[in-house]
Amino acid sequence: MQEGIVVWDCGATNASVLLVALDGRVLGSKSRPTDAANTEDGLVWPVERFWVHFCELTRELLSEHEAEPRAVNITTFGVCWGAVDAQGELVYPVISWKCQRTQEQLEWAEGRLDLDAVYEQTGAPPFYFNTAFSLRWLRDRRPEILDKADAFLMMPQLFVERLTGERAAEQTMATTSMLYDLERNAWAEELFEAFDVPNKFPKRVVCPGDIAGEVRQEVSKISGLPAGTPVCAGGHDTAVAVAGACRDLRESLLYSTGTWSILVGSRDEAAASSAQRRRNILWQRNPQNEGVLGGFNIQGHMIGGLAFDLVRRMWLPGASAAEASALAAEAEPGSGGVLINPTFVAGTGPNPQVPSAVLGWADGMEPGNAVRAVLEGIACQTRDSKEAMGAEPASLLVGGGFAKNELFGQILADVLDMPVELSGAAEVTALGAAALALVGIGAVDSAEEAWKLLETPTKQFEPKSESVEAYERLYARRRRLMEALEDEA
Repeated sequence: MQEGIVVWDCGATNASVLLVALDGRVLGSKSRPTDAANTEDGLVWPVERFWVHFCELTRELLSEHEAEPRAVNITTFGVCWGAVDAQGELVYPVISWKCQRTQEQLEWAEGRLDLDAVYEQTGAPPFYFNTAFSLRWLRDRRPEILDKADAFLMMPQLFVERLTGERAAEQTMATTSMLYDLERNAWAEELFEAFDVPNKFPKRVVCPGDIAGEVRQEVSKISGLPAGTPVCAGGHDTAVAVAGACRDLRESLLYSTGTWSILVGSRDEAAASSAQRRRNILWQRNPQNEGVLGGFNIQGHMIGGLAFDLVRRMWLPGASAAEASALAAEAEPGSGGVLINPTFVAGTGPNPQVPSAVLGWADGMEPGNAVRAVLEGIACQTRDSKEAMGAEPASLLVGGGFAKNELFGQILADVLDMPVELSGAAEVTALGAAALALVGIGAVDSAEEAWKLLETPTKQFEPKSESVEAYERLYARRRRLMEALEDEA
């Protein structure tokens, strides 16, 4: 039987299960759509449904490939968490980051707390959907939930507990909460006091590849995972992707793309500043405390696939991503004068005070102009984030959904005026989860050793001088428009 690492990847669009061989080949994958559910309080994640998806897909995948799992690792989006009772059952649904109910808690904090100081301590910009604000919302609206809860668990660790019965906090997820001290690598108890909420997160803090426990006998049958299979602690998808880049991100950058597009680089020291906070730059603990992944990562957050899909559905309903990109490739750089600022989640991206906008569209234009314009807008936001991060990388690696889009790869290379590589393995996050699991079970001694097994080919795009010049003019025009829109905001 083939041996492999089972990766559960819970995203805002799909719940995916991947089987990664010990030599890095993805033996198979299966996924099902995910979405937030409506309740009277707002949008929540249907964790029970996700659990069923993961178990069913795992059984199917292992059966089809006659594979023996050496370990399981789990990765999800950040900030979301659940309150559980002593038996591990949720006592309240997991509030989705898509839910805007916590805007009033952000406004409360802006009037009472020094958010610059909080950012410099935690590295987490004050997005309204952060863990701190959903905790405060429960304190304001459902205080009995906080009293009833036996523990708080971040999203990956909810699945870890179901598989193993074990509880732990994990550092990459913890640093998305706005309640975790970056330097001390520990919960910031003074911030829980400032928000007037209890800290019921496990005090033991581990890394994504650390073994948290083993698959229990009672969940073996429903999950298809043999009892006793090691289960890693799991972590935040963007931080886990750092391990899947298969390169030192002090020297280059990773662009992890999906619903969100996140620019990531590694640093030996954290240096969060108030200027970076205003550009939504996030600092985070890296997946390991030692070696090439040790230290911290710095991230520029912006909407990516969500913006592309929205424009594609509006201008080319029914067209696939590939079909829309093919039409966009027929347009010249500059999209015939169409400019899109793709900040389609208010307050996010490197220009949070600038509203989303479509400018220059005229009746009779080809739909491909709009699709190219949104790709150019995302690329320009990437440049904004790179400059806000203070990054001067030698190259950029694209993983995730946009790794399949060669037009976007060339646009990025031209806008950034630097080499861009598209990963041959679009699931960079899954590769990272597998790499960390290989270290966790002792199959390799380090992430660097895992990279030798997992490294995959890339397709490289060099900047074209004529396009670089065109995009330099476009970028300058865009900056003037962004400043004008910000003045009006």
